[in-house]
Amino acid sequence: MRRHVCKLVLEVPWAQCGLPLFIVAATFLLGVWTFDAKLSLSGDNAEFITLARSLAQGEGLLHINSPDPQPATKYPFGFPLLLAPLAWAFPGDWVPMKAWVLVLFALGMGVLYQLAKERVGVLPGLAVVALSLMAGKSYLTHGPTGVAYGPLLLHYAHQVMSEVPYLTFSLLALWLVERGVGREGLRGNWWLVGGFACTIWAYYIRTAGIALIAAMVVYLLLRRDFRRGLFFGGAAFVCWLPWTLRNQAVGGGGVYIKQLFMVNPYHPERGLLDLGGFVERFIGHTHRYLTRELPNTLVPFFDDTGTILHPAPLLLIALAVAATVLCIKRGEHLLLLLYAAFSMCIVLLWPWPGDRFLVPIVPVFILLGVWAVLQIRAGLAGGHVGRFVVWGCFLACVIGQISGVKRLADYAAADYPPPWHRYYQAGQWLKANAPEDAIVLCRKGYWMYIVSGRRCVGFPFGEPAKVLAHIEREKVEYVVLESLGFPQTGRYLVPTIEEYRDRFKVLWRDQSVPTYVLRFLRQ
Repeated sequence: MRRHVCKLVLEVPWAQCGLPLFIVAATFLLGVWTFDAKLSLSGDNAEFITLARSLAQGEGLLHINSPDPQPATKYPFGFPLLLAPLAWAFPGDWVPMKAWVLVLFALGMGVLYQLAKERVGVLPGLAVVALSLMAGKSYLTHGPTGVAYGPLLLHYAHQVMSEVPYLTFSLLALWLVERGVGREGLRGNWWLVGGFACTIWAYYIRTAGIALIAAMVVYLLLRRDFRRGLFFGGAAFVCWLPWTLRNQAVGGGGVYIKQLFMVNPYHPERGLLDLGGFVERFIGHTHRYLTRELPNTLVPFFDDTGTILHPAPLLLIALAVAATVLCIKRGEHLLLLLYAAFSMCIVLLWPWPGDRFLVPIVPVFILLGVWAVLQIRAGLAGGHVGRFVVWGCFLACVIGQISGVKRLADYAAADYPPPWHRYYQAGQWLKANAPEDAIVLCRKGYWMYIVSGRRCVGFPFGEPAKVLAHIEREKVEYVVLESLGFPQTGRYLVPTIEEYRDRFKVLWRDQSVPTYVLRFLRQ
């Protein structure tokens, strides 16, 4: 009786409007609590900020961190364009961009609820949102007590990265297309038209959105909706073509396509993969994701499993098989299934693995898993027992991650890790003391450019004479020698400085974590 009363209350009009707003507000407040105003340590964050500043300054999509800015072809223009107004309104400040990403994340959770509610109902829809917010064990830092983790999506909710904006617009596209596909035609079908627009925009935020486009087209064709399926595919091709031609004209094509076929993008001299190499990568990544990334993300109360025979991978495999069979057998949620499958194929073929690639599709995995569990719940020794098991597992997942949320908040309140703090101080010293047109040589150029405002170059991974020639050719004036842990610094830059010691003068140092700003002395 109480369950039916609760259901009736949640389905009244004010609750239908108020619940999404409540989810958006609650997500935003949770994000504010865990909000980290520091510049994230990933170089991709700094690169997106750089491209946003370039657009805000009217220079187009250029790598303005370099003394010789080149057109950017690695990332599509969507996310930098979303950031550009913040870069224009708050010059030199990355915090508003991080706040904007948090706003997009909160809106995305509201969209997720709408999508889930229409698939599994109100209460299970709320469970999908809660599980998505608490999913994962994203690596935070390593301290005296060992590795610290926090919920994956919350960790990315304030980073200037494309995963969260793509998550929001891809979920919006899925929701709109699912609503529009049941209506006839295209003219006046604003659900479907809006879904197409969000699909293309999601692709231009993150290139992995090609999986979303493919899922939409295949889904329509499987429904024998050939006219709209072919129109969707043709229109997507027309939208894709100008950006691709631009990249070909200014930079020799998209970076991601080239990286996909490389043995190791960090070592392009190793050449391209053959078919056997792709199969080996796919198998290796499958093992990695089944034994580490997916269990850590979807059943985070387990530690790294190490073997597919561990209960966590077996549970996930069984759930994936059940969801796939039920979707195909009942003809339900095929769009979500196709999108999850295509996205996972891209992840498994990508040159390197990592939990960040799962961020945009975690909510879809959870939604499909919750739906599959609800379908088989009655078989778990009766409806009441099944309901107890389902909600017990849900509470275990959510409650078990509360400490992880607290760790996120603590990490946000802490300073940079010591090596990065010294690197940040070096950038601040350059900002205060180096001429605005000075050129700096360092290991993490985008990050140093954002902190110091001075244009930066890297160094070649070669012998000292080659590194010195590069320094002279690039007209470098300052060198930052850091202790961030990248092996190339000790392998190539340190020997160069030691061999040509008379060519470098120390201007600033912090020997607690050895970090130096050196002046390069020209002859």
